[in-house]
Amino acid sequence: MRLLLKLLSTFIAIALVTSSCGGSERVASSSSSETNTSSSVTQANENQSTATQETDESNSEDAETQTTNDAEETPPPEPEAPTFGNLEWPCGPGAANGATDQGVTDESILIGGGDDRGFVGSLGLNITQTDTIQAFVDTCNEMGGILGREIIVELYDAKIFEVSSVWLDACPRMFMMVGEGFAVDGFGEESRVQCELAHIPAWTVSAAAAHGPWMIQPVPNPADRMSLSIAAWISDNYPDSITASATVYGNFGATIENKDKVLASYPQIGFEFEKNLEYNINGEDDWTPFILSLKDSDIKHVYFTGTCLPNYQAFRASAAVNNFEAIYSVDPNFYEDSCRRANSDGVMNGTFIRSAYIPFEERNASKAVDDYLKIMDASGGEVALLGMQTASAFMLWATAAKACGSDLTRECVLNEADAIDEWTGGGLHVPSDPGVNETPPCGLVMELVNDSYRRVFPEEPGTYVCDESWSSSFTTEWSEQAKLDENRVSHQFTD
Repeated sequence: MRLLLKLLSTFIAIALVTSSCGGSERVASSSSSETNTSSSVTQANENQSTATQETDESNSEDAETQTTNDAEETPPPEPEAPTFGNLEWPCGPGAANGATDQGVTDESILIGGGDDRGFVGSLGLNITQTDTIQAFVDTCNEMGGILGREIIVELYDAKIFEVSSVWLDACPRMFMMVGEGFAVDGFGEESRVQCELAHIPAWTVSAAAAHGPWMIQPVPNPADRMSLSIAAWISDNYPDSITASATVYGNFGATIENKDKVLASYPQIGFEFEKNLEYNINGEDDWTPFILSLKDSDIKHVYFTGTCLPNYQAFRASAAVNNFEAIYSVDPNFYEDSCRRANSDGVMNGTFIRSAYIPFEERNASKAVDDYLKIMDASGGEVALLGMQTASAFMLWATAAKACGSDLTRECVLNEADAIDEWTGGGLHVPSDPGVNETPPCGLVMELVNDSYRRVFPEEPGTYVCDESWSSSFTTEWSEQAKLDENRVSHQFTD
């Protein structure tokens, strides 16, 4: 019994110590009698629980209030800058000022664009270029111009043979020419060089223009370089044709130089050209002699350079009548709506087009192509691959002009454009390095089938293929006449 009482006494003592440790400081400050310890502890715990609950609720309400206030005080996010493809538009408001160069004022920038739409042999020739430059200038001005300066554009018509007159008018007034392209640009290059008028053209043809000073192209087309993308594709898919090839070309500088570039480069991968036939650029009354000459030589591949309408269409119609079958390769200018619509009868089927640009039919795979088509649809302008080249040239010019800020000079624009190492026009075309004037070793191939174009290589929409083995270097009599220096810049009209 004593042992039991001793054990119970020890247990009670331990229980009292444990209970007093449970609320030590609060109990000591709120109780005056040890006999009320248990009830005081219980009440204190209840009071603390209530207070804690009230404090938590109060803190929760305060937190909610603070969150609401923070939400009310946080400014809305800045709107995303408009883009053309994956390129931020260089157009918008600003405070650029100063008459920093010819054609530049506090309020405006005067530029020129141009094509050959008045050529009697093919009215409307390349009008997509002036339609495009006007549409893009209007779009840019709606955004605020170039740092607040409005762009004013004048649209020239060289009518094929009046290129020199264009430059003589533009030279004393224009800040720069932008996005233009003239089929016989060699006729006017001396006039441009003499007055030192800088330009960012959509494309060039002659060796002197393709290597001219004060010039940068979005996708270079030099006279001593060429991509063999379509030649390699033909070799892979029609191997029997490459040793039975021919060229058919117009009797003026642009097509002659294109033909000579093909003759200098394609044989590097096995092509043999058995015939080289020259036609009148204003058209032939009868294409039959051309067709019979090709047929007698058992030609299987024809490279045709010129325009789709009317010459190529008439040439192919004669081929159909005379039962001459071959495959045909042509230049990028054959990718245009007028050519597609004219082939509803399929007479031009079997035409393969080299390109460095994503096709219109794949606008869902390229935001830049979709943006281009939306702009042109809104303006009502003609669309064609050359129009996309103009769009890329304008965006390159505008990007460089914006980078110049208030110090807008021709030299600054060319330097800024030259500093861009990779350019795709926002995703319109294969990557290029405009400043080095090298043809990108990339491309894709399309085929004209009835009234539509279809991609044949590579097959995945929105893609292209690059292969360094397609880079071809060579010289022709035209590149030699251009007198290229160590940087491959022409001195034909400066020495």
